[in-house]
Amino acid sequence: MPKVLVTCAQMQAELPVHAERLRAAGLEVEAPPLPGQQFSSAQLSKMMTDVVGMIAGDDELDRAFFRASPKLQALIRWGIGMDSVDHAAARDHGVAVCNTPAVFGGEVADSALTYMLMLARRHHMIDQAVRSGSWPKYEGLSLSGETVGIVGQGDIGAAVASRALGFGMSVMAFDPYVASERLAPGVGLVESINDLLASSRFVVLTCPLTPETRHLIDADALKGMRRDSFLINVARGPVVDELALVEALDAGQIAGAGLDVFEVEPLPDNSPLRGFDSVILGAHNGSNTRQGVARASQRAVDLLLERLGHGS
Repeated sequence: MPKVLVTCAQMQAELPVHAERLRAAGLEVEAPPLPGQQFSSAQLSKMMTDVVGMIAGDDELDRAFFRASPKLQALIRWGIGMDSVDHAAARDHGVAVCNTPAVFGGEVADSALTYMLMLARRHHMIDQAVRSGSWPKYEGLSLSGETVGIVGQGDIGAAVASRALGFGMSVMAFDPYVASERLAPGVGLVESINDLLASSRFVVLTCPLTPETRHLIDADALKGMRRDSFLINVARGPVVDELALVEALDAGQIAGAGLDVFEVEPLPDNSPLRGFDSVILGAHNGSNTRQGVARASQRAVDLLLERLGHGS
């Protein structure tokens, strides 16, 4: 029986919903427990001999992985990030690769706005103080009338823009691959990211991780931001140069940050980012809602069956 491997933890939890459909397609499903956040290429290579289809999480999907997957026809990357896939190797081995687009833009946008609100009102600091017996009265920042600059206007970026407009904010966006007519009314498209950084009280990163965007926010970019501005990253960790960010926070070049993602995940115990009250730390969990997981998992199974010739 053709074998399907599922290595995404969220998809594994949803398998009972889809098990009968997969069995009816004549597919045997294996869902090994994750050794941590993801499988390495070496770990996966030991499992791939008879696998024809795969629904992957944040696994290391490099050339060695594809070389060890002689029967693999379809690889579905659960979610939207594709930076862990060696696309050239996939093409060389004839493997169809796709993600599950437009399945939780709203959920990640909700997380971005949560970071924004917490940074503006310092709710995280108030919570800690009240728990320790204090009763602080921090003066916050009203979102209405402030400017948010969004880097990336895909599904997530567009959803962030929609929510920010609802808060009465001025919204600008930078995305060299999106035409201005595709933006929602009220969103201004800027040609230079430097203009966006210099003008925004909040900078929200929603772009994919590519060679072009790796360390897009580096020391120079951080120096170009307002000293009273906040950086929010719900994209991928390496879009930000973390060492440069730590130095900028130390120097007071920016006011704070909300980080759902990091260059190394899980965040190392000795990360200096843990020491800043002005930084809110997440756990790469921005899309993780009951509805979002169900939506992405349904889409992943649909795409897998379609790519394997079992689509309805």
